[in-house]
Amino acid sequence: MDDRREGYEAVLAQLPIPDDVSITAATYGGIDGYWVHASGASTGRIGVMLHGGGYIIGSAKGYRAYAAEVSRATDARVFVAEYRLAPEHPFPAALDDARSVLTAAIDEVGPQSCFAIGDSAGGGLVISSLWDLHRTGASLPACIVLVSPLVDLTVTNPSYEERAHTDPIVSRNGIQRAAGLYLGGRGPDEAPAAFPMLSDLGWLPPCLLLVGGAEVLLDDSRNLADKLKREGAHIEYREYDGMVHVWTLFSSFLPEGQEALEQIGEFVNTKTPVTSGGY
Repeated sequence: MDDRREGYEAVLAQLPIPDDVSITAATYGGIDGYWVHASGASTGRIGVMLHGGGYIIGSAKGYRAYAAEVSRATDARVFVAEYRLAPEHPFPAALDDARSVLTAAIDEVGPQSCFAIGDSAGGGLVISSLWDLHRTGASLPACIVLVSPLVDLTVTNPSYEERAHTDPIVSRNGIQRAAGLYLGGRGPDEAPAAFPMLSDLGWLPPCLLLVGGAEVLLDDSRNLADKLKREGAHIEYREYDGMVHVWTLFSSFLPEGQEALEQIGEFVNTKTPVTSGGY
């Protein structure tokens, strides 16, 4: 596991962080992470970023460059949460951490000026944490952004086989292993928040869902988009032809990544007005 984590961090460390971005290590809602604030971005809008990595790898530090691009695109301060990872901390540790950070952000600027963004497992964690907040009647962020989300931990969708030859990053075996470590033997009855596709999600705030056409998780996104439409949630969905898993990480040199960031920025700016005095 250490080798996998170090390898992923080495890849993320190659992503450039713009010089005009402020990055500060902090604890927010009791959870460690980083505040990332692009020059000129509002202080009255907060984005909570939950990184990908199958619940077992990845870090807030590694996602600082991506958060910088999101901060610039969305005109917001972004907090990248260092949520706990499996297998050292299986479900519900990551869920508890994500919920704490989301609650802190909503308390600070109000739900109308807060959004959540997650990719891969981080996208699944966004929905799981909102499921838990909704269950308790708590306020939810104004909108959510999901990129290549992992939302079906049964790992049974046909795209695992249909896109295996075009996806160099993710595999069925890899997701099965990660899901097993994260769940720690729990199923839908013991961990319903980890299986959001089995619950009604019509209450979700407006959702922007982006996925690459070449990735094995394509059906996760297609099925989620169809489900949200059926259940009455506001969903904006787009497949980026030929794109691999979480291509948005590489927006500094990939035109389709930059295009997706622009789409994210337009969506967030439309759905989350800035609180008064936030500039």
